[in-house]
Amino acid sequence: MVSISTCFDYTMSLDDQFKLANEVGFKHISLSSNYEHNGLLNSLEHIITLKNKYNMRIDTIHGCQIADNNCIDTLYIIAHAARKLESDTIVIHPCPFFVRETEVEDKLNILLSKASELENIAKRFNIKFALENLHPDGATIVLKRALDVMDKNYFGMCYDSTHAQIDGPRKFELLEEYRNRIIAVHISDRIKEFVDHVVPGEGFIDFSTVMKHLREIDYNKPILMEVLSDYTSFKNTKVLVKEAYNKAIELRRMLLNS
Repeated sequence: MVSISTCFDYTMSLDDQFKLANEVGFKHISLSSNYEHNGLLNSLEHIITLKNKYNMRIDTIHGCQIADNNCIDTLYIIAHAARKLESDTIVIHPCPFFVRETEVEDKLNILLSKASELENIAKRFNIKFALENLHPDGATIVLKRALDVMDKNYFGMCYDSTHAQIDGPRKFELLEEYRNRIIAVHISDRIKEFVDHVVPGEGFIDFSTVMKHLREIDYNKPILMEVLSDYTSFKNTKVLVKEAYNKAIELRRMLLNS
């Protein structure tokens, strides 16, 4: 029940990513929003072949930002792919990453105006959309207000640990207030501003608190490591993926221990 996103190194082919993730122990993998890299929109059969070859499960797929042009059409294609891949959760950005206070109403209205179309997609393909927390200020206000009114049968939250701690260390208000809406997680650590998505333990985030909140809602989805090669001290990709696996196992044990 641990996973890794394919964002860990885009210089590596998807074939080699599946092979490496499987070799170090991962049984789940998540497809990132770099569709040019993973071929989700035009090479689905190849992904299915890799999934079957390595006997791995696709736990989540990262969809597009809701404000993107043609986002509904794109998410329809992704939802169809999700069902073919036996995945039931699509992560989406509910608004731009940075939202000024004066823009909150506008960005919220854009999201809510598309809620019925998203709900129809969710119903048709038996999936859920996980709205991801972005910057802790305006974008998180949009997220909270959307979760307050969107149907929990089709919409939940993807908690991103490093986004929540921008300009931190911060308190864990989002976890405390909205943990019951969590249906997916993106786990990585933060060192400082613009130095993030590193392996837990490389930065300052208190993961014992994160796991405590997940434990209290009986979180039973994979612990997904969304680590990047950009800033980590583990410069060799195989070492990075192995370290991510070891830390994911450690956090999983922390989650299960009362």
